[in-house]
Amino acid sequence: MKVFIVYCHPSEDSFTRNLRDAFIKGITDSGNEYVMSDLYAMDFKADITEQQYLRDANYRNTPFTEEDVLAEHEKINSSDAIAFIYPVFWTEAPAKLVGWFDRVWTYGFAYGDKKMKMLDKAMILCSAGNPIERLEQFGLLASMKKVMLGDRLINRAKQLEFVVFDGTSREKETREGNWNSNLEKAYEKGKSFFAEEVVFTVDDKFFTAVENSKSGEVSEQTIFCYHQKDNVIWAEYSGGSIVKGFLIGTMDEDHNLHFNYQHINKNGELRTGSCDSEPSVENGKLRFNEKWKWTMGEEGTSVIEEI
Repeated sequence: MKVFIVYCHPSEDSFTRNLRDAFIKGITDSGNEYVMSDLYAMDFKADITEQQYLRDANYRNTPFTEEDVLAEHEKINSSDAIAFIYPVFWTEAPAKLVGWFDRVWTYGFAYGDKKMKMLDKAMILCSAGNPIERLEQFGLLASMKKVMLGDRLINRAKQLEFVVFDGTSREKETREGNWNSNLEKAYEKGKSFFAEEVVFTVDDKFFTAVENSKSGEVSEQTIFCYHQKDNVIWAEYSGGSIVKGFLIGTMDEDHNLHFNYQHINKNGELRTGSCDSEPSVENGKLRFNEKWKWTMGEEGTSVIEEI
């Protein structure tokens, strides 16, 4: 099995470089292969040209993309999985990696009439100066995940994973204290990359309603964005007749969801209720079969399906 590693850091004197090396050692020690694009070392051009912009913006397959972009396409389609390794700069990937997506995710390859293969797995490994608690409290981690997993990688890999190596700023004592444990984690992520058991989770998954009782208000136009930490689950949802909604609850050992929900509809009404959801898989997509009840007493059923 082969992993395509997209690595982006301007300095070899960095924790992220050590993270990269530990991950690669794990990949090779497990008997797997890798190919890498070191974006700074190869001086990858981050700026999209006017020609490529007009090509993609007008949904055209021609003229043909630049040679360096076609080389990245080949690396992707000759691999089984992809991993991105980078430091967090102002809650985002470095500009050169953002530019990599701008140029490599072309029309006719990553979207439209796609020639990009469905990868078995995509993993983000990023180093962050802030501790994970701060990233979570201020919604920064959720923002990073939504951009990378919910936009750039959604429907392009069967399994998605976002791994943060936090507290790595040179000014923080945690940098040295966590150094060895962080590198060990990176090594294990590489070593178990293809062997790691898939953990059931709804974290960073998007769903839409495919069935609902007449008295329900969510529809196929309603999008749910789920999150999970241990057995706690929550989600934001909107679309269709829903202006904005939130739910929060728990997942039991059988992966059933139990939660309360509230939303404001387009009539300006605040609606609340409770719901129990049972998981199933249909055509390779995760579904939840829901039994819900408005606070006022009316009951119904619905089905949401992973996008």
